[in-house]
Amino acid sequence: MLVTGVAIAINGLNPLSLLVLGVSGALSFVPKFSSKNSTTQNSEPTIENTPELGAFKIYRQAELNRTTASLLANGAILICGEGGSGKSVLASAVVEKLQTDGFMVAFIEPATPKQMLLEIAGQFDIPTEDLEGKSLTADKLKRAIANFLEENTAFLVLDDAHACDAKFRMWLKQLRRSNVPMLLLATDPPRTDIFINIPRIELKPLPERAIREIMVQAAQEREINLKPSELAKLQERAGGNPMLAARAIDEEYLGLEIEGADHRRYFDITPLILLAGIAFVIMRFIGLGTSDQALYIFGGIAAAIFLGLSRLLYNLPKESGRIR
Repeated sequence: MLVTGVAIAINGLNPLSLLVLGVSGALSFVPKFSSKNSTTQNSEPTIENTPELGAFKIYRQAELNRTTASLLANGAILICGEGGSGKSVLASAVVEKLQTDGFMVAFIEPATPKQMLLEIAGQFDIPTEDLEGKSLTADKLKRAIANFLEENTAFLVLDDAHACDAKFRMWLKQLRRSNVPMLLLATDPPRTDIFINIPRIELKPLPERAIREIMVQAAQEREINLKPSELAKLQERAGGNPMLAARAIDEEYLGLEIEGADHRRYFDITPLILLAGIAFVIMRFIGLGTSDQALYIFGGIAAAIFLGLSRLLYNLPKESGRIR
């Protein structure tokens, strides 16, 4: 249609219409060239830099250093991100680093409040029975743990904190008032209780280079050979999520045919679509103001097609059953 409009405008011999069409055509090619260049830069081969089979590599070294420094300063950090983004791996690295430096760390996961209190007491070697041999109640365990943390330098690390009981999180909030250092990890945490009191770090998607390394290493562990084109196709399903990257290799190993992806990392082109619609409308008004019939007709047809396609895409059925 652009070629047809240019041909009509040339026949009309209007310099203004030629200028407008030339600029719009140039702008339409800019995103293509920029996306092509970015794709070329991000698709560099990384197989030679892949960790050895069975080796463990931290891809979030900056977050690891920032989190450790905050905890050592008696601070608290909330690390959030989508499921499979590497929160638990990062927490394990933080725990290992602190324990290597000689600190006491309690790493717990969601359970009933009493079970979590017993787990903390067990990792800190806090007695869970009184002098008569009776098990301590939940309130007495809380007081014993709070007293221990006030007298000793120790750290609490809680994975999947969003799944914990609200009363347990309120107890953590009370501990935080006493400057107890703690690390919480959560997926889409609510803006309530302790989550709203401590600073947070949002884990961003891993770069394509890191995802490629994870997938190549997973393929080596499965002893399957994948071509670069096959890896690139599988990498589209990961979207910067390391767990989804490893899962994509497992699905390929099992011969499963999966369509689409479970990640939530998509590029929103809505502003570009709106910009294109505005350009067509402006072009139509320019043709109307300059009495250029060719430009007026081209702008009207392009705007009508744009509105029709946008409405059609908007009414397409949405996929709501995707795993989150």
